[in-house]
Amino acid sequence: MRLLIGLFANGLLVSVALAACGGASSSLGGGDGGSESSSGGGADTGTTGTDSGGPQGDSSLADTGSTSSSEGGTGDTGASETGPGTCGPLGAGATDVYVDQTYMGSMHTGVQACPFATITQGLTAAASLTGTRTVHVAGSTPALVYNEASSLHVTANIILSGDGPTKTTIQASGACGSTTCAVAVGGGGVLEGFTVTCSGGDGIATSDGMPPAAVHEVVASGSMGNGLVAAADVELGPNFSANLNGAAGVESPMGAGGTVHVIGTTNTFDDNKGNGIDVSGTATLIFEGGSASRNAQGIRLGGATASAAGHTITSLTATKNTGPGGFVAYSGQTLKVRSSTFTGNTGVGLYYEYAGTSTLDIGTTNDAGNNTFAGATTTNNNGVAGLRLCGVTATSMPAAAGDAWSACLPAQTFADCGNAKPATYSDIDYAPALASGMPVAVSGCTVGP
Repeated sequence: MRLLIGLFANGLLVSVALAACGGASSSLGGGDGGSESSSGGGADTGTTGTDSGGPQGDSSLADTGSTSSSEGGTGDTGASETGPGTCGPLGAGATDVYVDQTYMGSMHTGVQACPFATITQGLTAAASLTGTRTVHVAGSTPALVYNEASSLHVTANIILSGDGPTKTTIQASGACGSTTCAVAVGGGGVLEGFTVTCSGGDGIATSDGMPPAAVHEVVASGSMGNGLVAAADVELGPNFSANLNGAAGVESPMGAGGTVHVIGTTNTFDDNKGNGIDVSGTATLIFEGGSASRNAQGIRLGGATASAAGHTITSLTATKNTGPGGFVAYSGQTLKVRSSTFTGNTGVGLYYEYAGTSTLDIGTTNDAGNNTFAGATTTNNNGVAGLRLCGVTATSMPAAAGDAWSACLPAQTFADCGNAKPATYSDIDYAPALASGMPVAVSGCTVGP
């Protein structure tokens, strides 16, 4: 029950409402709107902010007029409230945390109506919750750039989800284990929907754990070092790109193992100063599709021999790489290649080095390779050879069924593997010389474009 008393003072109408429950509010007719108005239908005109969100609210409850919300009509911003469109704290059972650097309110609790301003704050809040938690990061066009004070750490059961690589960018640099990076993703963590760059190191660093760290719908671009460093099992893609970095697109360093799994066909590892993908340790590469072009080498397998199952490469396009090969496999890797294109590289299309019991499978009579190593157009050919085999023996000679060359049958020429560029191009060159026959049993060949 309220009692309204009207008084005239100094020419102004002063109304005082007395509430039986003890609350009171006042308004000065003809004033400048600087004090709080509690009229039921109007917008909140408090001195430090306006609220355009939620249903109309009674500002006499706990409204301080100090925050703004875009969640609905002209209503409540009280920190003590927990309904939709309000700035209550994250509940103990919350699974979603929100970040939006454009939010101008004074209260940042991480709920959707009152998001945090930085991703660091969002991840810190998520770490105090339980279960699978998602940190939602708002984006915009042009992209919102979140310049974080240090590296971000996405741990197990946390999904760091941006609004898409064209709308949400992370720029950061800080400690990530033994390296410097922008974002560290641990086993069981997920990073999605961002462009990530680091001016002082690697873009992303992934670490051990099951299930593997997962990075998809992400562009790791423009970092001083590698786009991504994989210390253990990692799932990359669909729609993962590591382009235009100062070192490799993806680096699996010496001492690292596990499986680097590139998922889907819409992935790119292009235009890096190092290799598109570089495996220097014992990791296994499972590549489902994408490009590795205009790097030093598209893909390099340079470490100790991986698992007996070996590497599987499918639907790779490796063109215009400037190093020894579009794809190079050293140290006796076990390798299967299907439906891939190796053309227009400065060196060779595919360089393979035998060791021990290693095997190269580029197509069999029961499982056609469908690879392209050269074509009828000279400009599509590689500078040295389509395929170079080093250390080949009579017992290790591979089959090549269902592949494309500059001619069918392709020329096979002995060439010293130490000679980067023999005088004559050949679709296939090899070493050492064989006592008889050719090193590759070609069948079902076609002429490439």
